[in-house]
Amino acid sequence: MPFGVSGVFAALPYAMFAFGGARVIPDLAEEVKNKTYLIYALIITVVTEAIIYLFFNFVFLTNLDWSKIGVTAGNWGELSHVQGNPFIVLASNHDAQIALILLLIAGIVGPFITGYVYMGAGARVLFASARSGFVGKKMLELHEKYAIPYWALIVFAVVGSVIAFLFAPVPSIYGLISDATVAGYIGFATNPVALMVLRKQGATKYWVPGGSIIAPIAFVATGLIVFWSGWPAVPYSVLIIAAISGVLGVINKVKEGLAESLWYIGYIAFLTFMTYIGSDGALNLISYDISTIIVALVSLLVFYPLGIIQGLKQRNFEVHKEAISNQETEEEKQK
Repeated sequence: MPFGVSGVFAALPYAMFAFGGARVIPDLAEEVKNKTYLIYALIITVVTEAIIYLFFNFVFLTNLDWSKIGVTAGNWGELSHVQGNPFIVLASNHDAQIALILLLIAGIVGPFITGYVYMGAGARVLFASARSGFVGKKMLELHEKYAIPYWALIVFAVVGSVIAFLFAPVPSIYGLISDATVAGYIGFATNPVALMVLRKQGATKYWVPGGSIIAPIAFVATGLIVFWSGWPAVPYSVLIIAAISGVLGVINKVKEGLAESLWYIGYIAFLTFMTYIGSDGALNLISYDISTIIVALVSLLVFYPLGIIQGLKQRNFEVHKEAISNQETEEEKQK
């Protein structure tokens, strides 16, 4: 490992982005009749992606001609100075015209396909948020012909386009990838907490085996991935999330849930602070190992239980029971 163990962890945000396609599956879960298929879909997706990436890396590493890109053999640090897409640079230097054409097509079409897929998933997230009262009821409107939340789709597309155009060039598309990964995993932090809250309230009939063990591990891992993304990816992402949440909250006059979300706001502030003073931050006051341990322990011992306590309030229980009741009614109608 050219950059040691810390280099592996530093690369994790990009690795998580590469596996990010799997997260679309849960976003569309409510439209699946047999929920068991979701488990297999997630496993097959992650395993298939891993196999593809392993083969890709094997071919890349075993056929890399360092001299073609002006880098000393084995000097991985110099790769950061390669301008542009490294695969396009390699294809050009090797005079591999067919590979170059395919890479250029993939470079243009790939982001559009990714955006297309995430628009569908993101629209469902806004739809669910509207049902919970966090955004306007307009997001609940379904198209008469296609049965999709079309207002949610339009809003997601517009907001996503604005963010992409504003932040993609600064400093590069790789910066946007890092910011998107951080923003996504900040959001994921609520999932393990929600799992345990719903389980303790008895508000769901779906029981995840080993959930009480998986949930805290997932919560800590989520916080670490955010922390490892470094500075300034974390504050950029926090600003984006805060701005969008604030605007949607004001527009839709959201008045409930602030008290229950204070733990989450505090957790985001904690991760931002640790990133600022950590080894990859602006101040570099604490070593990489120590700061990683601090983030893991505080996440597990403070914010994880605090989130569960806040989520177990009676009002949340009533909302969850009502949602489950409505879902069961809809399933009975479909039968």
